Amino acid sequence: MIMLRHFFDDFMTFVPLQLPQLLDITTMEPPQFFGDYALLTFPLRDPYDLEEVMDAFEDDIELITLYHHIPFRSDKFGHSTCAYSNPAFGQMFKMNAKTDADGKVSRIIATVYDSLEMMYGDLCLDLKLHEGNGHFKYKKCKEDVLMDFL
Repeated sequence: MIMLRHFFDDFMTFVPLQLPQLLDITTMEPPQFFGDYALLTFPLRDPYDLEEVMDAFEDDIELITLYHHIPFRSDKFGHSTCAYSNPAFGQMFKMNAKTDADGKVSRIIATVYDSLEMMYGDLCLDLKLHEGNGHFKYKKCKEDVLMDFL
């Protein structure tokens, strides 16, 4: 738990400053701490298109896109993305965003990890949970994700 608190503090010190339009600490819900990870929810003041969120993840803080998922029978609702930090930069977190009924993202969920093993396992689980429920506009394979951790 000590290491998780350290990674959480690092995340809170740097990441919201890099994404001020998406991660507002004044509107953030109370963090939830679990054994190996912390879950953070950031409601957005203004809703964004999913593509805008994905661009901010990639351009503003150089996250690696894991997937862009589009569910079956949905024009706007439920499109989602997951992006994660490059472990080589010393931070271990992922961010998820999903569209609401209006086709806009209204919150960002960040998960901060205390181990590479937990982060890799959760990324693989995230991919698996989306398989068979729509299609991926973009998807990084597990082997490529693993290479990011080596």
